[in-house]
Amino acid sequence: MSEDTKEYPWQGRKFKFEVVAETEEGLKKKGTFVEPEDLQKFTVHSDEGARLGGGNTAPTPIGYFLLGAGFCALTQLSRYSEMMKVDIKFARITVRSHFLTEGSVLRETIKGSTDGFELDVEIDSDAPPERVAAVVRNAEAGCFVMQAIKNPTEVRTNVTLNGTAIDVDALKGAQAAE
Repeated sequence: MSEDTKEYPWQGRKFKFEVVAETEEGLKKKGTFVEPEDLQKFTVHSDEGARLGGGNTAPTPIGYFLLGAGFCALTQLSRYSEMMKVDIKFARITVRSHFLTEGSVLRETIKGSTDGFELDVEIDSDAPPERVAAVVRNAEAGCFVMQAIKNPTEVRTNVTLNGTAIDVDALKGAQAAE
């Protein structure tokens, strides 16, 4: 990014975000926020509903995922409305998706997917519609979560078993040979 397009000191920044998720009893999970280091350390819990064998004691991972998309979009909406001097009195974002699985677990052909995402953005503002629309476009374009959904990036998975690295792709099919 050239300096002449830099309107704010944080533009062009690159930062790391890291969380750790671990299993607890049954389908319960615990997540801890690790980085950025300057943020307060939070621990959150997740569970599944009874239909999947969980205890329904905390939000599901998919629930957190959808809330994360909504929270990130609302953050960007607030930030960009302030930068663009567009007063937004209230905003609400409803995020929905339908998830499905296909294939066989035993044949290792299982595939989870979604049919897409839908966002309902409700805004209360006295600003002209074209100004609010510009804020919404910037918020979506500047939202890391929305962009990760719209433009998927590579996922690298590193697995250790009892402290030793294993290559899960190289071991594919080995179970059937046993």
